Amino acid sequence: MTQTKDTKKIGKLRKIIRDLYPTYIYDKVENIPYDLIKDQNIKLLIFDMDNTLIDNKHTYSKELKKWADDMKDKGVKLYINSNSPFGKLVEKIANELGMQYNYNANKPFLKGFKKIQDEMKIPKENIMMIGDQLFTDIWGGNRFGIKTILVRPIKKSETFISRIKRPFEKIVLKHYIKKKGGM
Repeated sequence: MTQTKDTKKIGKLRKIIRDLYPTYIYDKVENIPYDLIKDQNIKLLIFDMDNTLIDNKHTYSKELKKWADDMKDKGVKLYINSNSPFGKLVEKIANELGMQYNYNANKPFLKGFKKIQDEMKIPKENIMMIGDQLFTDIWGGNRFGIKTILVRPIKKSETFISRIKRPFEKIVLKHYIKKKGGM
């Protein structure tokens, strides 16, 4: 039996949609349990910054700072991989949270992920990406071959581009929930 062009296109579309599925979903970074990180043998957590770690006023919670300190105390390395072009801001947040950083990452492209892996010398199976956007953070992490965690955006107010993408993310998440059985 041969596949028609339409059947092949549908198959490719399904693969793209599956590539947008996170490995896990949590409400916020601070709710990600260390036991999950330990059980998955994760040595390096890579974070998106905007709306994952900080809000639109460039602030983060005391709970996030405590969570990051706890992870570092347990030997987990933390790294920001941000699409932000504002290097000084990324550096400031990274320094305050005790993380290394990369800005202008151009996620979902893989160059930033590869740079971090080369620098940290940690195998992909021991790396996890955490972010609030399917089309940049999760897709990029999945394409790179690492586990991913989707968190809810910290604030509802977002950039113009993010507001355009969110309705499409809702469609993918609805499909994900149907397949995986809940969030």
